[in-house]
Amino acid sequence: MAGRSTHFAAPLLLAVVTGLIVYVSLYPFRFVADGPALVDALRSLSWARAGRGDMFNNVLLYVPFGFCVALVIEPRWGRVTGIVVGTLLGVLLSLGLELLQASVAIRVSSLRDLSLNATGSLIGTVLGTAFHALGSRVSPQGTPRSRSAFVAMAILVLWLIERLWPLLPDPGLGQLKRAVRPLLTPQIDWMSLAGFLVGWLVVTQVVFSLVRRQRAMDVLLIVIATVLVGRAFVAGSTLDVAEIAAIALLLPLLVPFSRLDDGTRSTIVAVLLGVWLAWASVRTLLDGAAIPAAGMPELREMLLRNVPPPPLLANKSFSYLALGWLLAGAGIVPHVAAGMTVLFVLLLTLLQLGASAPAYGWVDLLLACLAGWIVARWMPRAAGPR
Repeated sequence: MAGRSTHFAAPLLLAVVTGLIVYVSLYPFRFVADGPALVDALRSLSWARAGRGDMFNNVLLYVPFGFCVALVIEPRWGRVTGIVVGTLLGVLLSLGLELLQASVAIRVSSLRDLSLNATGSLIGTVLGTAFHALGSRVSPQGTPRSRSAFVAMAILVLWLIERLWPLLPDPGLGQLKRAVRPLLTPQIDWMSLAGFLVGWLVVTQVVFSLVRRQRAMDVLLIVIATVLVGRAFVAGSTLDVAEIAAIALLLPLLVPFSRLDDGTRSTIVAVLLGVWLAWASVRTLLDGAAIPAAGMPELREMLLRNVPPPPLLANKSFSYLALGWLLAGAGIVPHVAAGMTVLFVLLLTLLQLGASAPAYGWVDLLLACLAGWIVARWMPRAAGPR
């Protein structure tokens, strides 16, 4: 298989996965001013004990990394090279982050984490080689339809990550009791209800774009069940009454929604998503949560206060990529749709400039630019026939 072209999405996937690993490993980026020297950081590594949850996450986090390295390396240099390089790169990345974690107050560097990360990288590379061996690899160049489907699939994955974070299964009875407890005293926040309804409308449009109409309803119900059951058995998660109410409102809309053409559905959902994002920005100003700061903070503090936790990062990525994808699906030229997405997020960010607790910041602009680049590069100029 050596000498063949790399999978068309592999470099971007590898970059995104690497960025996610760095983000999750170093969050909240509160580095101590007098961190240990490199030699001291190496000496601080020990076989610290870890819970089953941490061990599972350490392996799981690096599986996609090894998989993506295999997608990049194996077609050009062969299977063995892909496995070896993927595992070694995983070890080097993990070692570098473990040393950096020695300067983060709430993080603990550990050789156990390093070994688990290496194991995850190895598993990922093996899965990557199996992916090639089974002949399931997408054409390296990728047709416009396959590239568009990849964007839609990325949106769905981001939604699942946000709803099922921290991706740590807990099948115990205690977790199930915690998950259903909010249902016993239901309280619905109407803002959350609107947000969940818009989010699930986006997911509905994604499913309709990926699956034939005859199967779309079944697949959507499977996705809904996956999220609800998953939140019941993911450590620390609970069932949200507002989300259940939003799904209850969504279900009667599915029949008339499915009868609309794809462009009309994309237009409607894009407008709703844009209105929701704008209202979320304005609401913080109306509630007084984003009052002007007493003075311009230091650059370091300004950067750190705009860093969202991982689930919110996935949510923002989902929103901006979905907005650009929907605008392109509505018939707007992909490059224009990408520019509109970036400009829209820029306006929302400027609206809260100087606020003490802004809902939008430099991370939003970075995510919007990445989403715009993906839409401009991979979305076709006009939707093909279903």
